[in-house]
Amino acid sequence: MNLIVTSPLAAETKSAELEQFLTDIDLPYVPRGRKSLPKLMQEYQADGVVVWKVDGPVLYFDNEQFFFHPNMAKIRIGAFRKQGQVDPMIEACGLKAGDRFLDCTLGLGADAIVAAYFTRTKVMGLESSQVITAIIKWGMRQFHSDISWLSEPIRNIEVIHADHYEFLAQLDSKSFDVVYFDPMFRQPLLKSQPLSPLRRLADPRPLSRDTIKQACRVARSRVVVKERYQGEEFKRLGIEIIHSTSGQLAYGIINVS
Repeated sequence: MNLIVTSPLAAETKSAELEQFLTDIDLPYVPRGRKSLPKLMQEYQADGVVVWKVDGPVLYFDNEQFFFHPNMAKIRIGAFRKQGQVDPMIEACGLKAGDRFLDCTLGLGADAIVAAYFTRTKVMGLESSQVITAIIKWGMRQFHSDISWLSEPIRNIEVIHADHYEFLAQLDSKSFDVVYFDPMFRQPLLKSQPLSPLRRLADPRPLSRDTIKQACRVARSRVVVKERYQGEEFKRLGIEIIHSTSGQLAYGIINVS
């Protein structure tokens, strides 16, 4: 996908933050002037354009938008705070305050934010797509909210651009309490329309058994994989303990302690 970066209408200078963002995303910057986004894309033969905004960068392409938003994390944490509703991921991971959590498939960051809320400590999130990494990292960095129980976990996310196998292979054994994966389903759920832009940008490769082996070496307590309940991925990866949810999803658990 051929992408470019620009500023809002009539912006004349690049801020220091935009310069840092351009280094992270590694895409060409083109001046906006007063041109519309379709005109700009046509002129530079681009498939999409990332617009730098004060509240976080937004990628526009094919009448879709991709940007950081904490909506799902807010709903999940809110359900726990208001109704005491147990979060299925937290339950599957057995997370408690002080645990070190490594999210190997960051995506929009909802799982990492929820984990940071419950562990009350820094969470590391890996993302193999450089575009997703930069947009989510800077979207989190520029996110502002008066809701402290949401903004504080977001500030505790460390976003890293990395292939999860290569990153895991470089870590010391027992570096994290829980290593977590939520890979893209090869056959998307019909109701997952908000994830459509993410799907087009994300790494489509399935998890490998070698990656799971490295994760088991790095984890002190558990390796957890989110997948379709009726799918074949758990069997392929050699995961036997399945924590099902009320829907079509389940968490495969490997206890390593």
